[in-house]
Amino acid sequence: MAKAKILVVEDDKFLREMLALVFEEEGYQADAVADGEAAWERLNKQHYALLITDMYMPKMNGVELVTKCQKSFPEIKTVVISGGGREVEAEHGKGRVKLYNKEIQADIFLKKPYNLDEMFTIVDRLLSG
Repeated sequence: MAKAKILVVEDDKFLREMLALVFEEEGYQADAVADGEAAWERLNKQHYALLITDMYMPKMNGVELVTKCQKSFPEIKTVVISGGGREVEAEHGKGRVKLYNKEIQADIFLKKPYNLDEMFTIVDRLLSG
């Protein structure tokens, strides 16, 4: 039986495809899109247990996407990833993320480069409980 369905939102094509592939190898169903708008369309058409999103993306950034997602689909777990930058205030392993004075409470924030084993551990924990 397949594990939960994950939506990966990442504008870097290599990272997006790599994450989707490794999650599928771990038994998850994974879809991957390049920006927040495409993610929002997917979220409104399909049920996902987990949203993994980058912060900086064209069309809709990660904070905007997570905010919309939490209002419309509060049951979805959220993992926010970012390489950082002066505009991002977040601590690796915590949930509070602030970008351009907009703050969200994700389930967890991971700073790039993150460890894939750590990502799998976090995802398994979020989706099992």
